[in-house]
Amino acid sequence: MRTLLQMTPVRECAATACSFNASGCHAPAITVASTGDAASCATFVESSLQGGIAEVTGTVGACARVECTYNTNLACTAESISVGPGVTVSDCRTYQPA
Repeated sequence: MRTLLQMTPVRECAATACSFNASGCHAPAITVASTGDAASCATFVESSLQGGIAEVTGTVGACARVECTYNTNLACTAESISVGPGVTVSDCRTYQPA
């Protein structure tokens, strides 16, 4: 069994307009959504307010892209992920269809 400390970290976030991104993701856990062709970060919040917890490095809490190579039981098994512009402004760049 994995603990919260073993969740997949968000290694890099290039979604510059996201309130959780301050030189890295500081959302305790993000959700990767399944919207059309995009594996987008559903936790993305465009706001001038700083969100998240400064001492926390973001992790993947859930992944709705069931066809992703790294998805097991809606959890991410990649070593780490990268988030940034793609189909949307905040796509999981690590996403790989099986």
